[in-house]
Amino acid sequence: MKKLTALVAAALFLLGGCAAKPKEMPPHSVAQHFWGAIVHDDLQAAKAYTVRGKIEERALGKVKLKRVVTREARIVNGRAFVPTTLVFTLPVESVASKECNTTMDTELLKIEGRWLVDEIVTMENYEDALHKGVAVCTSIMLEKAIDKGLEHYETLQKELQKNLMEFEKTFEETIEELQRRLQKSIEQMQKRMTPSPRLPEPQEGEKI
Repeated sequence: MKKLTALVAAALFLLGGCAAKPKEMPPHSVAQHFWGAIVHDDLQAAKAYTVRGKIEERALGKVKLKRVVTREARIVNGRAFVPTTLVFTLPVESVASKECNTTMDTELLKIEGRWLVDEIVTMENYEDALHKGVAVCTSIMLEKAIDKGLEHYETLQKELQKNLMEFEKTFEETIEELQRRLQKSIEQMQKRMTPSPRLPEPQEGEKI
């Protein structure tokens, strides 16, 4: 009787353990939890969703992540690619409320039956996406600043350069491209404003 009771107890324990086992999360859910932890500045929690647990704070850059949206993954040869949209703001007081965004793939590997973020590849993707996102966002901000006058444009340009030193190369390329577009616009405007040369009036007796 005692043996039977022990066997029943063991069976109940095993069944209870199975029932308590967490359901395996799909790749996009793991990615969402990973980035959600980063948004809330909880690197320790973020590391729990990675393969190696190696994330450095400096790798996240100076921008402030506001929210992240992930979509269904595509799985290729055992690796999951999760389309990820990152919404962030720049560390510049005058445009701190302006939201920027960029897209990338969060990449995951299946380790012992669990999908985990490959943090090395993902953070490389993040860095590339961030530079592109900053370039596009600052370009739009500067173009809008021009409409408010040259002084406003120059003030914003100096603020961005001062606070985005780690994106210096990207920022310089953005400024150069914007200046090229501005110069082209000015040339086109000047061309439209330049009057066509007038032919001299014919003198009396001359044939036209």
